[in-house]
Amino acid sequence: MRAIVVGAGEVGYHIAKRLDQEGHDVTIIEENAAVKERVEKELDVMTILGNGASPAALEAAGVRKTDLLIAVTDEDEVNLVISLLAKEYGVATTIARARNPEFSKSSFLQSGGRLGIDTLINPNQAVAEEIARLVHTPAAAQVAFFAEGKVELLGIDVRPEAPALRQRLKDLRSFQAQHPFIVTAISRNDELQIPYGETVIEPGDRLYVVAHRDDIPDILNRLGRQEEPPREVLIIGGGRIGLFLAEILEAEAEGIRITLMERDRKRCEELAEHLKRAKVIVGDGTDVQALAEEGIVEMDAVVTVSGDEATNILAALLLKKRLKAKKAIALVQRSHFIKLASSLGIDAISPRLTTASAILRSVRRGRVVSVVEMPEGDAEIMELVALPTTPVVDRPLREVNMPKGAIVAAISRGEQIIIPKGDTCILPDDRVILFTLPEAIPKVEELFSG
Repeated sequence: MRAIVVGAGEVGYHIAKRLDQEGHDVTIIEENAAVKERVEKELDVMTILGNGASPAALEAAGVRKTDLLIAVTDEDEVNLVISLLAKEYGVATTIARARNPEFSKSSFLQSGGRLGIDTLINPNQAVAEEIARLVHTPAAAQVAFFAEGKVELLGIDVRPEAPALRQRLKDLRSFQAQHPFIVTAISRNDELQIPYGETVIEPGDRLYVVAHRDDIPDILNRLGRQEEPPREVLIIGGGRIGLFLAEILEAEAEGIRITLMERDRKRCEELAEHLKRAKVIVGDGTDVQALAEEGIVEMDAVVTVSGDEATNILAALLLKKRLKAKKAIALVQRSHFIKLASSLGIDAISPRLTTASAILRSVRRGRVVSVVEMPEGDAEIMELVALPTTPVVDRPLREVNMPKGAIVAAISRGEQIIIPKGDTCILPDDRVILFTLPEAIPKVEELFSG
């Protein structure tokens, strides 16, 4: 596949890297010479210096022979124009990032469909939705839903008091017989490992577990975690993400009391007009005394989503300690800050990974329903619909030549959720949830494409 990525910021760079790793022919258009030079040094892709909204730059990038164009510059309007031009040149699939909710929420634009854009992604909305899932699942550091919510992926940090600590995975088989689940990966010392039966669960491990939602409470208990629904949530930062998050929490859970703190008084007035139940206050999220004066002394969850990632981490850490928050979530951009936040017991949310996951869902071949990227590396959890003509259908999994680095984690068949074994067969129209490392993705796509 030939792809053009316009904009080599965090998201554009990451997407180009992923597509290149998977063997696609990638060209990047970037108007900043220094950024272009960095890409040339670090990635084996073609680069064009220029404005992506320029027909000359698009033609230099080979737009007439391109299958996919992804527009992720910092300007929403530019991304829309680039996508429109690409369609006029005959590009089959166009994806544009638009942060302004007026574009993504407009019924007139139909999420970009009226303009001919195949996928219009609002990263702020996507990030807010991911944070909301974490707020609702306090025991997990990462949460993703598959098979219309019947299957959950949880990233669970193993507690010292966990009954499963120091046990081999194969020692859990009697428990798994009652509560089927699969450990798709273990994050240990910031490295992602594919576990085996002899793998021992160690202190500090983060287990990525896939299971039916009904079995989650028992699995969490086995790993030393308890689920308690949140009642008090504090959001620091009243930008678009903070507003989106407050709106989602208001709509999803009437029992949650929401407080949103923002430094700018005028912005607070705007937020108060938009929100129905959330309490909006003016102040600095790191001012513990001011929070105490507002009666904010204990929180189930604190979420820091200001525009400064260092402040987000500092505020999340401070509030977790001072307000005895059971969960602290921080918005973080750079990968080394993600690791720092995790080492401090803070759940880090990366707009780059969230946006990339949304884009990759549109890029993948076959009937891909969803894609979730793992924070420790370039691994993915994919949900695909098995086509009747795919090579994996009607064969026991032990006979399927699954590539090394790919694991079938669960199968959804109607109302039935199957945690597969070697003799399990995938049937047509099954929803298949897979964990896969980057090098295995092309082979997985081949196995599941019609």
